[in-house]
Amino acid sequence: MSKVKNNTNKCNDLKSKFQEGNRYNNFGNVLVRMHIQGFRCHKNTVIEIQNPITAFCGLNGVGKSTLIQLAATAYIGQSQQETYYISRFINIHKFDPHPFTNDAKIEYKYWQENLALKQLTISRKQDGGWQGYNRRLKRKVLYIGVSSYLPKVETSDFIIRYPAEIELVSSISVEQHIKEWTCKILGKNYESIKTHTFKFKKRKNQINSVQHNQVNYSEPHMGYGEARSQYLIRVIESLPDKSLILIEEPEISLHPSAQYQFGCYLVDVTLRKGHQIFLTTHSESLLNALPSQSRKYIEKIPSGIRCIDGLPPSQAHSLMSDGYLKALVILVEDEKTKSVAKTILTEIIRRVDPIFLSTVGIYPAGDCNTVKNTVRTLKDTNIKVAGVLDADQQAILKENIFTLPGKLAPEKELFNNHAVQAHIQKEYQLNLDDFQVSYLVDTDHHQWFEKLAQKLSVEELALVTEASKVYAQNLHENERDSLVKQLKEAC
Repeated sequence: MSKVKNNTNKCNDLKSKFQEGNRYNNFGNVLVRMHIQGFRCHKNTVIEIQNPITAFCGLNGVGKSTLIQLAATAYIGQSQQETYYISRFINIHKFDPHPFTNDAKIEYKYWQENLALKQLTISRKQDGGWQGYNRRLKRKVLYIGVSSYLPKVETSDFIIRYPAEIELVSSISVEQHIKEWTCKILGKNYESIKTHTFKFKKRKNQINSVQHNQVNYSEPHMGYGEARSQYLIRVIESLPDKSLILIEEPEISLHPSAQYQFGCYLVDVTLRKGHQIFLTTHSESLLNALPSQSRKYIEKIPSGIRCIDGLPPSQAHSLMSDGYLKALVILVEDEKTKSVAKTILTEIIRRVDPIFLSTVGIYPAGDCNTVKNTVRTLKDTNIKVAGVLDADQQAILKENIFTLPGKLAPEKELFNNHAVQAHIQKEYQLNLDDFQVSYLVDTDHHQWFEKLAQKLSVEELALVTEASKVYAQNLHENERDSLVKQLKEAC
């Protein structure tokens, strides 16, 4: 719980540091917008950057890789060898005669000092080349594709082929915070981690070795996920501050908790070093670690490609499952897993039709406007979706946006319900009215159950579930049946 809370605080810090007045000092001349026209499946795609970390998720073949490839071409590198061009990623050849249109172009917007925006367009020339490169801003850029790191054994690396001819140049223990993050991501308590620089003829390279349970081994003897994650950390930590980093699917070969922790690492290193990071991913666990402003779901629609901003990770996961996970996606207010609205709705559906409950997914999605906007955005997809707002909001029945029973916010509904009050008095010998007067004055209602759980020495989620069951049981039958009927019709 403390780890999640700590990462949440870091996500909030990241959001604050990316505010317009702070952005340039903290992150430099970052990309804030890309408008891509005529590249592969991107006929007319606009990407607005709302956080220093941008994670593109979605089904295969929707152009996620194209987005980060074109982001890599937005800057002049620190040398010619470190500068990326469109031809590095997208070329015409025999089997792909039309990877872009004749009038293809990409417009970049950069954030500069004094809240100024710079715009640059790279476009197709009549002679077949590209124009606009020379006006790019300067920045360290690193693209880390899937093939940037391959297992040493499978690639027959010269450390494997010519071990006797390898010359060791240096061995350095990694910094403590790098060791801690490596241990946290992989769930291993390494006694030591070292980076070795070695030379073979005129070539230099680096390799990591670890000590775990008194056994020393290096990358050729590591699993792919273990070795690649150490490589990613080593490379990212070596970059100068305020670099642009582009990573293809960093979660490859990592187990779910490692995927989540790697997302936490990206938040941490972005805060420490002021980087801007773009990545592609299919991992719900990794998305869970990132700020909501980072998440961008990319999908194909008849007119081209659409970007859905801020979709909750569970919803992104449902969409990437092509709708097969649940028959109906129900969005409720709040972003917390321990959403009171979600728990109340769950118990209402359970009372009316427990089989129907097993076929739906209920997900906290944010405030009322986020719920409404997400329902509207998804209405043209194959996902069956409905929204259930708090009782103090207005339903929009024709858009499958409904409300919970009552007139108040969910926490207030439970605290002021006579049946719930009687239950708490009977089971815990506590008068809820007295508790509100004594302990909840000037306390945000979203924290009421947290305070009550502390008072009663019980788990907050268990207490919310208990109260919601009592509430649902004592609701008028028509109120329960009417809401469930609406949801079934939406399905």
